[in-house]
Amino acid sequence: MAENPSGKNPPASTPTATARPAHGKLATAGGMIGGGNWRQRLRLASGLILFTFCLSHFSNHALGIISFEAMDQASIWHYWVWRSPVGETVLIAAAITHVLLALWRTSKRRTLKMSRWELAQLTLGLYIPWLLIPHITTTMGAAWEFGFSPVYEQMLTILWPNLALNQSILLLVVWTHAMIGLHFWLRLYPLYRRLRPLAAGFAVALPVLAIWGWIEGARRLALSRDVTLKITPDQQAWVYEVVDQFRAVVFGLIAVSLLAILIRYLIGLKARSLSVTYPGGLAIKAQPGATLLEISRANDVPIASVCGGRARCSTCRVKVLEGGESLAAPGVSEAAVLKRIGAGADIRLACQVRPQNNIAVQPLVPVKASLAAGEHLKDAYHWGVEQDVVVMFVDLRNFTGITESQLAYDVVYLLNSYLDQASEAIRAEGGYVDKFIGDGIMAIFGMDCDPATGARQALEASRRIETVMKALDAEKGPQFRDPIRLGIGLHLGPAILGRIGAAGTQGSRGGLTALGDVVNTASRLESENKAHDSFLVVSKAVIDAADARIDGAETAEIKVRGKEKPLRIFALHSLDDLVLTEAEADGSR
Repeated sequence: MAENPSGKNPPASTPTATARPAHGKLATAGGMIGGGNWRQRLRLASGLILFTFCLSHFSNHALGIISFEAMDQASIWHYWVWRSPVGETVLIAAAITHVLLALWRTSKRRTLKMSRWELAQLTLGLYIPWLLIPHITTTMGAAWEFGFSPVYEQMLTILWPNLALNQSILLLVVWTHAMIGLHFWLRLYPLYRRLRPLAAGFAVALPVLAIWGWIEGARRLALSRDVTLKITPDQQAWVYEVVDQFRAVVFGLIAVSLLAILIRYLIGLKARSLSVTYPGGLAIKAQPGATLLEISRANDVPIASVCGGRARCSTCRVKVLEGGESLAAPGVSEAAVLKRIGAGADIRLACQVRPQNNIAVQPLVPVKASLAAGEHLKDAYHWGVEQDVVVMFVDLRNFTGITESQLAYDVVYLLNSYLDQASEAIRAEGGYVDKFIGDGIMAIFGMDCDPATGARQALEASRRIETVMKALDAEKGPQFRDPIRLGIGLHLGPAILGRIGAAGTQGSRGGLTALGDVVNTASRLESENKAHDSFLVVSKAVIDAADARIDGAETAEIKVRGKEKPLRIFALHSLDDLVLTEAEADGSR
């Protein structure tokens, strides 16, 4: 089966909509048939009906691998459902509804710039009628007009062997179109993400089995029976004529939809009366009526949109910095999403907002750097990104006591040796050294990977730092009487990552740093080492994310400023008590 963002494409939000990633708990409610406006719900429902028909039909094809008789017998039940008055009415209504809503949605676009998966789904969807109309006209049109019975014996004889390639391509195109749609709907659900390998296997296996089955059934039928077609040349000529008329109507509608986009675009070139300002001073002139997502895409400004602009996922959310009072109130679907993520009044969905006056916005979820046009857009952190990361604080214990009455050379040498080796240990495990704070180090893990990997990287880096500590203590020299001891604090949570000092469209990049409660909490955990006389204090969030096991760790709950619930922590005197599986350890590198 079938995401996004730079190698650094994490879910994000804003200071007013924090603590919830774009795809975590909130996703369990997103993307349901009940989400979105009525057109989106109807399109999804009709698509699911069509998918159910395809699933039944293709599964029936696959029985041809066993025998023609098996697929023929199973087709009795298939036709009993789908060729009954109710079944056929539902199927036809679903097909017409799905096509018309797809064309309507296409015609409402202000630009054809879109993500690759949207383009693939749209292209396949436009191609399906060309291949499907002859099949529908034969199975349904001839049946209504002449009483032709489209049983397997007749249809396989018509298709084999001259039309075998066309029919197989049709099956693959229809199935791929359906799988893209299902994937980008279901990907919002945690259960689907856990079952995705099985779903991918099913998505690949079924069309292979279906093509194999119908071709094998057709081949066996041709070898074992001399079938007489119950459709005359005149009836076939009627089918060809209806196919041409049907195609003319459908592709005429497609042309009208595409022409509507072109006309809007040309009119918009002369009617751009509002300005949309993005971080870095980038200002775009636009025409009222388009959504903020369409305006951004048309001008190569990267805004993420996991669901393709259907108000299901919240990844296109932006913070409205100026002009928010001129925007229309959120509709039902947008309001439901914003409520679900606990967004403030200044947070809106770019796919739903249609600005009529000048506004300034801050996109909150970065997309791939390759999609950005300007230099200031190619760096996602120029914009400010919020994602779940692991923050590490390392501190040299009793530094004042250790260095008291020592020569400046010895102090600087010890400090540089510690900072160099600890930094190297952090970088070796994929961490980013944010800054040095006197004898302390702040580092970030998980900037370019998922939080689970970042948590494992941070724990592995702590192992390396423990080795560094032991080596420094052994090599410190007799002038340093006290032992060398380090303390580490680790916490996982949402942080705002940005290049401080990166304002303006020109000039050099500022230093990347992390801001937020996770930073303050990690610093607090590092200081807890004094109370527990430990080497590492790590929050339960890190341990859970890394799926690690700790034997014999000292546990406690501490009160963190600004938090109602106490934070559970684990204090370790040695990382010998920390267990990471071999697979996890390898995966963290």
